[in-house]
Amino acid sequence: MTTMSIAPAGTGDSADNSWEAGYTDGELAAITGLPSRRAHARASMADQYDPDYAQGYIDGYLHATAVNAARTGGTA
Repeated sequence: MTTMSIAPAGTGDSADNSWEAGYTDGELAAITGLPSRRAHARASMADQYDPDYAQGYIDGYLHATAVNAARTGGTA
Protein backbone atom coordinates (compact mmCIF):
# COMPACT_ATOMS: atom_id res chain seq x y z
CA MET A 1 0.00 0.00 0.00
CA THR A 2 1.30 3.42 -0.86
CA THR A 3 0.46 6.75 0.66
CA MET A 4 0.08 9.92 -1.29
CA SER A 5 2.34 12.80 -0.36
CA ILE A 6 0.54 16.08 0.01
CA ALA A 7 2.57 19.17 -0.75
CA PRO A 8 1.32 22.59 0.27
CA ALA A 9 0.40 24.65 -2.75
CA GLY A 10 1.61 28.21 -3.09
CA THR A 11 -1.05 30.70 -2.18
CA GLY A 12 -1.35 34.34 -3.10
CA ASP A 13 -0.17 36.24 -6.14
CA SER A 14 3.55 35.98 -5.50
CA ALA A 15 5.58 34.56 -8.38
CA ASP A 16 7.94 32.97 -5.84
CA ASN A 17 5.13 30.89 -4.40
CA SER A 18 4.13 29.76 -7.87
CA TRP A 19 7.71 28.73 -8.69
CA GLU A 20 8.06 26.89 -5.37
CA ALA A 21 4.79 25.02 -5.93
CA GLY A 22 5.98 23.99 -9.39
CA TYR A 23 9.38 22.95 -8.02
CA THR A 24 7.76 20.70 -5.41
CA ASP A 25 5.42 19.18 -8.00
CA GLY A 26 8.35 18.58 -10.36
CA GLU A 27 10.37 16.86 -7.65
CA LEU A 28 7.44 14.62 -6.78
CA ALA A 29 6.91 13.79 -10.44
CA ALA A 30 10.54 12.67 -10.79
CA ILE A 31 10.45 10.69 -7.55
CA THR A 32 7.31 8.84 -8.65
CA GLY A 33 8.93 7.95 -11.97
CA LEU A 34 7.07 10.19 -14.40
CA PRO A 35 8.77 9.89 -17.81
CA SER A 36 10.67 12.95 -19.03
CA ARG A 37 8.44 13.32 -22.08
CA ARG A 38 5.31 13.60 -19.91
CA ALA A 39 6.98 16.00 -17.45
CA HIS A 40 8.02 18.32 -20.25
CA ALA A 41 4.54 18.13 -21.80
CA ARG A 42 2.97 19.12 -18.46
CA ALA A 43 5.36 22.04 -18.11
CA SER A 44 4.65 23.12 -21.68
CA MET A 45 0.91 23.14 -21.03
CA ALA A 46 1.35 25.00 -17.73
CA ASP A 47 3.60 27.61 -19.36
CA GLN A 48 0.62 29.15 -21.16
CA TYR A 49 -1.08 29.97 -17.86
CA ASP A 50 1.73 30.34 -15.31
CA PRO A 51 5.29 30.54 -16.67
CA ASP A 52 6.80 30.69 -13.17
CA TYR A 53 5.08 27.45 -12.15
CA ALA A 54 6.22 25.76 -15.37
CA GLN A 55 9.82 26.85 -14.84
CA GLY A 56 9.74 25.66 -11.24
CA TYR A 57 8.23 22.34 -12.34
CA ILE A 58 11.04 21.66 -14.81
CA ASP A 59 13.70 22.86 -12.35
CA GLY A 60 12.36 20.54 -9.66
CA TYR A 61 12.03 17.61 -12.05
CA LEU A 62 15.56 17.99 -13.39
CA HIS A 63 17.04 18.49 -9.93
CA ALA A 64 15.38 15.37 -8.51
CA THR A 65 16.42 13.39 -11.59
CA ALA A 66 20.05 14.49 -11.20
CA VAL A 67 20.07 13.68 -7.47
CA ASN A 68 18.60 10.22 -8.11
CA ALA A 69 21.14 9.55 -10.87
CA ALA A 70 24.01 10.61 -8.61
CA ARG A 71 22.79 8.28 -5.86
CA THR A 72 22.62 5.31 -8.21
CA GLY A 73 25.86 6.12 -10.01
CA GLY A 74 24.12 6.76 -13.33
CA THR A 75 24.10 9.82 -15.52
CA ALA A 76 21.44 12.49 -15.44
